Amino acid sequence: MPTYDLKSGKTLIVNGPASIKLLEGKASILGCPIPQKKQIVIKSWRSRPVYAYEDSKIEYTFGEGGSIEEVDGNTIPDEWLKTVQEIAELDRSTVMFMGESDSGKTSLATLGANIIISMKKTCIFIDLDVGQSSICPPTTIGYVYLKNPLPDISYARAENMEAVGYTSPTPVMARHIKSVEKLYSNLITKYSIQNLVIDVDGWINSEGAIYHKKELVKIFNPTHLVIIGDTIPELEEYCRKYSIDVRELPPPLTVRKRSLEARKKLREMMYEKFLRRSIVRTIPISWVELEYVTGENRVHRISHIINKLLASFAEDKGIVIDEGLEEICRIYRAGILCHLYDVNYTFSGIGLLTMFNPRKNLLKIYTPFQAQIKRVILSSLIISVEGSEIFSTHPQALET
Repeated sequence: MPTYDLKSGKTLIVNGPASIKLLEGKASILGCPIPQKKQIVIKSWRSRPVYAYEDSKIEYTFGEGGSIEEVDGNTIPDEWLKTVQEIAELDRSTVMFMGESDSGKTSLATLGANIIISMKKTCIFIDLDVGQSSICPPTTIGYVYLKNPLPDISYARAENMEAVGYTSPTPVMARHIKSVEKLYSNLITKYSIQNLVIDVDGWINSEGAIYHKKELVKIFNPTHLVIIGDTIPELEEYCRKYSIDVRELPPPLTVRKRSLEARKKLREMMYEKFLRRSIVRTIPISWVELEYVTGENRVHRISHIINKLLASFAEDKGIVIDEGLEEICRIYRAGILCHLYDVNYTFSGIGLLTMFNPRKNLLKIYTPFQAQIKRVILSSLIISVEGSEIFSTHPQALET
């Protein structure tokens, strides 16, 4: 395999899909030391900055669309390093990271978590970004207790999750806030918190977005709010009122801007990950509590919503659907994304609704979850068994 000699004090930007292996020297990715001779995988549509502390030799390979590029110095701004170091030195901290889409906020949150862990402190990473989730399926939120630094936070898998139901908090803001409250309640019951790192979504530039972010701040009462780019005056004023330390940081020197298609592909990778090893389960409708993402729970109304979703899908594709969900399953190998809860009303994973027949009192769900299902929340997305997001519509559009 080819190798690259990276001089001390320089950065190698690795754009996925790619893999690297440190053969000689000393280097790190976002504060995570790279062990020698260990393969590091950079996923498609992601990039990682490999910073050399000393002259290093790196073995690399990449697939279609992957590349490497050397940059002078450290692409992580000094302000980032100084801020996360100061926070990591505190006995306890709850840090909320904000920024627009593609601002680098998840990289900054990962750096913060890695620095905290490197100081032998406990750290819990909370992912509230339903559209570009790192540790849980899109449309959900979750947290994970981190034991070791990670070059990519998506290597971790959420240990506890909550359903939100859509890939943006905008049309489901109240549900998102309620789910965050429930997730945080579970967390503080389970753990004695030392440090929390919270990665939020990129919705920040509207009146609704500011209200939403204020509500998140209320829930966590963070010690710090770290914003990449310009601060939001209304939010900053609110934080100052409650003695929350607000830090404004510059964007990283290099940012890989993602197209809408690339963001969709990243979501699809996560759907596929959380649908692996699925089976089809047939369950009497009367055995479960059904609910649509907006809160509707009457079976006849849910049946109407499903039919309207299928009609919208058919119109979008220019096809005719005669046999409902079963036809979608047969032709497209797809179903309606749903969220599943066990008998204790604990969120247990995602699935695809592939058949819904109130007349026969039966439904079918394609899911890896094998225990008893007590509650099913339907979304307005149609996903294939391979994770492809083949149709999506605004949740409220199906209720008229």
